[in-house]
Amino acid sequence: MGHLYYERHFGLLAAATVIMFLLAHWNLLHDSLIGTFGLNGALHASALAFTLRAPESLRRKAAFIAISIGLSVVTLYVGIIGLVLFAVLPGTERLYTVLGVCALSGAITYGSVIRLCWMRKLSSRRILAMSMLCVLATSLAFFARIHAEWLGGWWLAAAWWFAFSGSLWYFDTRGTR
Repeated sequence: MGHLYYERHFGLLAAATVIMFLLAHWNLLHDSLIGTFGLNGALHASALAFTLRAPESLRRKAAFIAISIGLSVVTLYVGIIGLVLFAVLPGTERLYTVLGVCALSGAITYGSVIRLCWMRKLSSRRILAMSMLCVLATSLAFFARIHAEWLGGWWLAAAWWFAFSGSLWYFDTRGTR
């Protein structure tokens, strides 16, 4: 059964992906990285918080969304620091490395918050497995973005969202069997 209404959750993620595509296509974010990362965190956290099976207070859901926004912005700064730390690597390798570090750290911290707030039985090993899937998904999405100019930053976020939520669905509903 799981902790979430997963069909609704994935529907909300699809809608959030369309929103991010349209915002990027119409250039409504005005190249604000903090705003973009914050919005990415808010959209996924909202899709999670509003599809919980157990009733939770609006205050608790809002706190979860606010923490998720903060974690997304921190991930941006992890990426900025990573670009400096890995400056010794050639261009493409540096971008893949930093992207992997961001995807990994973001998934670990976000998964830990989900564990603290909603899913106490989500083990550290499962969070790590989810994080590795996020690294793989964002790396493949970045590879695709290099070869398709029309794919923007929204594409990387969407790949991460679906990898994270897909693995969360698996571990929440099928991983105990």
